[in-house]
Amino acid sequence: MRRQRLPILAPIAAIVVTTGIFSPARADDNIVVAARETSVAVAPRAAGLDVVNLPAVGFALRAAIQCKGEPVSVTLSIADTFTTIGRDALLDKRAAEATVEVAAGQLALAAHDGFCIAEDRATSDELLLPGFTTAHASLRCMNGDVESLHFASAPLQLRLSCAREPDAPQEEPDAPQEEPGEPDR
Repeated sequence: MRRQRLPILAPIAAIVVTTGIFSPARADDNIVVAARETSVAVAPRAAGLDVVNLPAVGFALRAAIQCKGEPVSVTLSIADTFTTIGRDALLDKRAAEATVEVAAGQLALAAHDGFCIAEDRATSDELLLPGFTTAHASLRCMNGDVESLHFASAPLQLRLSCAREPDAPQEEPDAPQEEPGEPDR
């Protein structure tokens, strides 16, 4: 199996790295969010297909929290998907954990010509995408009558593996779906 590491949008990545966006962003130490590398298998794509179609992806997130007063909620989000952990689940805890299941189609990916093409077994079967998307976290605290909000974010790393099966290439986006029925005679 050939492995390949591909930085997405290399010119922009250079700007991002120099501005420090790849380190967890935090205005203070009240919340810090982190995630482990996430792996997902994708079907080989047709040579003419311009994007790798991702299935739903679950990202396991952990947010370390600290409030002056009591935590009210922690919200974790990726793309258009979010989950909120309420006050009862946060009592006497210093961290909140959740898996954010991002639906297929919410994360787009430009194709890499050397990864997982059905007709070309010489293409790579694995692709590492550091900083592929970002997890955002917010912490709401209450101290008497004073409410405060704290934010953090962290880049997420995704590892794609090619699930090469002879009859399972990705379909063209506009390809008509065949209906089950009687075979042609």
